[in-house]
Amino acid sequence: MKTRHLLPALIAPAVLAGSVDITVDVANPTVELSPHLYGLFFEDINYGADGGIYAELVQNRSFEYHPVEGNDPLGREMVPLYAWDKVEREGATCRLEVVDAAPLNEHNRHYLEVTISEPGEAGVRNRGFNGIRLDAGASYDVSLHAREGEWQGDAGLEVALELPDGTVAGKTRFTGLTKEWKKFEGVIQSELTTDVARLVVTSGGVGKLHLDMVSLFPQDTWKGRKGGLRKDLVEALEDLNPKFLRFPGGCIAHGDSLENVYRWKDTVGDVAERKPNWNLWGYHQTYGLGYYEYFLLCEDLGMHPLPVVPVGVSCGFRGPQQATPMEEMQPWIDDALDLVEFATGPADSEWGKVRAEMGHPEPFDMEFICLGNEPHDNALFRDRFPLFVEAIRDKHPELKIIGTSGLDIGIPIYDQMTEMEVYSSDEHYYRDPEWYLAATDRFDDFDRDKPLIFIGEYASKDRKLFNALSEAAYLTGVERNADIVDMTCYAPLFGNVDHLQWNPNLIYFDKRTVVRTPSYHVQQLFARNKGDVFLPNTVTRREDDSAPTISGSVGVGTWLTSAEFDDIKVNGEAIDPSDWKVDGGSFRMIGGRYAQADVGREGAVSLSQEAYEGDPLTLELRARKLGGNEGFLIAFGGTDRNNTYWWNLGGWRNTGHGLEIIRGGEPSQLARTPGRIEQGRWYDLKVEVSDGRIRCYLDGEIVHDHEIEPAAIHVASTFDKAAGEVILKMVNPTDQAVEAALTLDGVTRVAPEARLVLLTGEAEAENTVLHPDRVQPVTRTIPAAASFTRTLPPMSVQFIRVKAE
Repeated sequence: MKTRHLLPALIAPAVLAGSVDITVDVANPTVELSPHLYGLFFEDINYGADGGIYAELVQNRSFEYHPVEGNDPLGREMVPLYAWDKVEREGATCRLEVVDAAPLNEHNRHYLEVTISEPGEAGVRNRGFNGIRLDAGASYDVSLHAREGEWQGDAGLEVALELPDGTVAGKTRFTGLTKEWKKFEGVIQSELTTDVARLVVTSGGVGKLHLDMVSLFPQDTWKGRKGGLRKDLVEALEDLNPKFLRFPGGCIAHGDSLENVYRWKDTVGDVAERKPNWNLWGYHQTYGLGYYEYFLLCEDLGMHPLPVVPVGVSCGFRGPQQATPMEEMQPWIDDALDLVEFATGPADSEWGKVRAEMGHPEPFDMEFICLGNEPHDNALFRDRFPLFVEAIRDKHPELKIIGTSGLDIGIPIYDQMTEMEVYSSDEHYYRDPEWYLAATDRFDDFDRDKPLIFIGEYASKDRKLFNALSEAAYLTGVERNADIVDMTCYAPLFGNVDHLQWNPNLIYFDKRTVVRTPSYHVQQLFARNKGDVFLPNTVTRREDDSAPTISGSVGVGTWLTSAEFDDIKVNGEAIDPSDWKVDGGSFRMIGGRYAQADVGREGAVSLSQEAYEGDPLTLELRARKLGGNEGFLIAFGGTDRNNTYWWNLGGWRNTGHGLEIIRGGEPSQLARTPGRIEQGRWYDLKVEVSDGRIRCYLDGEIVHDHEIEPAAIHVASTFDKAAGEVILKMVNPTDQAVEAALTLDGVTRVAPEARLVLLTGEAEAENTVLHPDRVQPVTRTIPAAASFTRTLPPMSVQFIRVKAE
């Protein structure tokens, strides 16, 4: 069986990636690119909202926390007093209890009761999200709701910002406590810079003190809005030049259960009256960042709002999946229709009035609505989806309905979206980089009579430059097929480095630093250099290029199996494995043979410290299974356990033999055939790399014959009508430079200079909090003509803009 794959970055060919001729047909554009091709997807994961873009500095401000399950183990510790500590000073004593006897309102059911029995200075301290950031000279808005009961003495509250050692950075005082709930507001100016401050609320009186909605915001928010968004994170979004925002999820849109579904009506109005919810990722949501704030952010950044409406089913990944009975679906449908009224209705309508009272009497722009996230293909979803389509089309025919294609690249629900004639259908996938490099032609043969495609969630499986380049290569195919692909957005968007439930993310952050990943820069470069129409191009590799080969370590291993190996040879020369580097398992020499004894280890591997190369490159050995579930791993052409080829014999519970590549610890299957390995029997094994092929032999019989195709150079070319510029986008995902002869065919005049933006670096380079700018684009001017030559550096994507007629 012959197969083909793209040579990965770390498994370097022994020859140059070669030279290519790239010709762009400027005179004959093909398809128009969508004006909203590149946008954003936001889901409250990794503390992206509370503790992230929502600038609130107090955690658990309304005492509504309770233990929750999810990807964050801290969720199971989230009791009502989470992030709060008791304060007793100057001889004071007090007791803290979260109660619900007389709440602030029907949605905010819990509040703190501080019972002070001995006077002095007593109260509570909030730790924020692992500490509160303060900047010397900066001002902070502080507010809280309070009342007293059976009170004696001082009827005031002191609110201070303190360091862990008690040093006061700033404070204010509230007076006038009464027996009724009252909101107090003030400003504190910090005298210190720190990331570990605490907010402390104390009193010198005796009796019962009730507190709720204890809040602290920096005044320096996005656009200076009180209680607003973190400015540096919004600026990072603005710099992406996004044309839409899909929100609020994601899995949280459907919820862990129907009770946990994201209901937009709970997220609007006064923040003290919003109904908080727990987050299926393992923490809590205040909903301070709610639907009004999402629409306002879209307006600020010129993005189309794409609200994701739940359709009466819970998230299929959290079982058992729940669904609203069909006869009870009308309230869910009404919620979707009411959302449209909230966004676009007149200020005197029921829900338009809510928007107006929040400060936006004019309607928001709303052209699209998304129905569902990524449902499983079952009757629960298929039966309910049409109800929403019909109701929305009946009352709002102007809206474009975005459906969902279901899970992963198989898009199992795309057929129903076609039947329902939705505007576009949302597909999601998180794949390894090799998949993106091999799938640049994914949309070439899509039926143009079916709904448009919205790639609503996608990412390669790491945050390194090579992953970003694989995504860039995929986007060249997207732009070539822009007549069928209407929108794309990377996911997830944000990752708080102190609270991660998912990797990778487009943007990482801590209290002070915003990390723009290599994938961020790729997204930004494509969004800023989109163009209006696609120009067809051809990429031709020079005929004199040599066939690629493979170099690197060789090795052996097992998966849940014990085995022994003997007579190991490379290119006919005997190899002593006794000094090989072991990565997992229990390897040692026994009677002249190399044995791995740990039958319980998944992926026990031992690799040579020497790298081998050549054409041909031949690895020969004998192997015998001693016990366990599977067979052998024969490694070659690698740098370490997480970056190598291996021949997996007796894999998949001893049902098949497969050739795999491991990149960043993630396996990709290159070839597979049925087969098994018997215990106690010796096998003769050989792997041969020659003439651009990998051939694997078992007892002299060929099992795999696999072609190593040189990694492609991926090119998109577009024309920006307003600027009068041809835009070339060229991706080189190999570790070798490529000489490219560029020809702009059909032009009458070309400017003598062009603008180049280049993103390049080591394959495994990534940006971190300590090194946020390790990988970043560089811009310069280069000579240009109708024909000119450029070097495409290894591990690079470059954008060239040149004026042409």
